Amino acid sequence: MTKDNNKEQYIDYDFILGKGIADYSDGDIVVIEKIGAKPIEGTVKLDMVLMIYCLKGRIQGEINGKTWLAEEGDVVICLPNSYLSNYMMTPDFDSRIIGLSYDAILNNIPMTKDALDLLSYVSKNPIIHLDAERQDLINKYYSIIDHKIKQPHNLFHKEIMHSIFTCAVFELCAIIAPHVNYTRDGGTMKQANLLFHKFINLLSKNEGRTCSVKKYAEELCITPKYLSFICKQVSGKTALEWIHEYTIKSIERYLKHSNLSIKEIADRLGFPNLSFFGKFTKNYLGVSPTEYRRQQSMKKEV
Repeated sequence: MTKDNNKEQYIDYDFILGKGIADYSDGDIVVIEKIGAKPIEGTVKLDMVLMIYCLKGRIQGEINGKTWLAEEGDVVICLPNSYLSNYMMTPDFDSRIIGLSYDAILNNIPMTKDALDLLSYVSKNPIIHLDAERQDLINKYYSIIDHKIKQPHNLFHKEIMHSIFTCAVFELCAIIAPHVNYTRDGGTMKQANLLFHKFINLLSKNEGRTCSVKKYAEELCITPKYLSFICKQVSGKTALEWIHEYTIKSIERYLKHSNLSIKEIADRLGFPNLSFFGKFTKNYLGVSPTEYRRQQSMKKEV
């Protein structure tokens, strides 16, 4: 979507698709081979992760009010809720751009403490320089991606693409990791990040069972309002959105990989009745639990 408010644009996955500039898209990931040469007027706010790999030339712009310059061999990583403005490029600028939706991030990158530390580092240091060896490595990944984009979309195409992207993202994480000051219990992690990490740990231990924001807040000895504020500040999503993300991932796992009945899954995850479970699942997966399981079974039989 996009909205005009003092020339501010709100950019997400759907906006990019609507512009018709994606060379590949699958619902979670977009690949763009050429960035537009027209400078941004006003401000752009991102609702996704955007990674720009500079192949040639230079690009300069403002990220969250701070000016950055990226040159050949640099990767620019813009996190959700970043504000971009006033970018300009040299005439010879060439790049490859990958956009990841929230779902792609959640499904491929475990939200561990180390991952949160890494994201915190990237938010302050969005330009990652690659030496010649690592440029060659990333170029090899992109060659595989480019090859798969140009192939007909065969069986498991999306799964293959996601696996390649996941490997490439973790390669970047490995490059960034030595520069990150990882925190441990009793370390220098800011209170908000520490509380958010504890909240994510509680979600993981709860294994997707439905639970109110109030219940998690009580376990953390803070108010529900403050918990949601922390989650929004650190991750861009509210506490309730995180709870629902973990619940729907558990629903998908049980429907795909278990022989539990629909009622048994609903009971295990703490839903009050089958009707509510069905409405919740359809709202997030687009179909009823029974239909989703049927679709997954059909994929296995092909």
